[in-house]
Amino acid sequence: MLRIERLTRPEDLRQAVQVQLSAWGMDPSSCEAVPAHMLKALVENGGLVLGAFEGDRLVGFSAGWFVLTPEGPYFYSHMTGVVEESKYRGVGFELKMAQRREVLASGVRLIKWTFDPLQSLNANFNLNKLGAVFRKYVKGYYGEIRDSINAGLEADRAIAEWYLDSRNVIMKTSGRFKVPSAEELMRLGAHVALRPEGPRGSERPSELDLSKTPDIVLVGLPYAISSIVKASRQLASEWRARTRAAYEAYLGQGYTAADFTWDAEGHGYVVLLRLPLNDLLEGVRPWS
Repeated sequence: MLRIERLTRPEDLRQAVQVQLSAWGMDPSSCEAVPAHMLKALVENGGLVLGAFEGDRLVGFSAGWFVLTPEGPYFYSHMTGVVEESKYRGVGFELKMAQRREVLASGVRLIKWTFDPLQSLNANFNLNKLGAVFRKYVKGYYGEIRDSINAGLEADRAIAEWYLDSRNVIMKTSGRFKVPSAEELMRLGAHVALRPEGPRGSERPSELDLSKTPDIVLVGLPYAISSIVKASRQLASEWRARTRAAYEAYLGQGYTAADFTWDAEGHGYVVLLRLPLNDLLEGVRPWS
């Protein structure tokens, strides 16, 4: 049974450091993990750290803080990680849902975080399972990150926006929102700006095609960029450069990355849509 609760005790926060080392494959000597004393300072000064326990063992955690801006408040979710052996079992989803409940209870309706939109499983989790969107892409956001997931790639990031009480989020988190396959979207007139070519797991990026601007644009991703990094840094850099160019081009023209889909061969695609944000948050799509 999974139990999620706020972390405040120093011994639990020390476990959260161990979760980071496992989740991101960090070298303990690299200084990439957030130390327990910083997490303690966070929880005592307006932040929120949640932990997912299986029995007495911490298997996942999330950490963030509230932000006040002239445009309004939001919560910034800095880290959500799950130990290697517990990944893909729903722990991350339960942590994010608990975070959503806590933030909504505080009166705040928006959570932001960064993620790498070259990671297909992560993009699927954020855009489809959670219902976040992104409208901003930042080149080299973190500079160099020296862990097993990010090493060897420029740390570009998308800025996720999670509108907590929107219909889009409610439908997606409850599993009631269906995104058509890549092939179905192409039949509806979607333009494929970038396509994965070759067997899943060792794909190469196609030539970039930014010539068309229909309401639906697809940006294809490799299934596992981490595996490609290990096999060929040059190929991984090509993926980074071409996806970056696609995102910058279409987001710069007012598109929003709102969904994720797969093709018949198991390749993933970020779905960019040219619709007003309020419509997207209401669940409006060109195919509905």
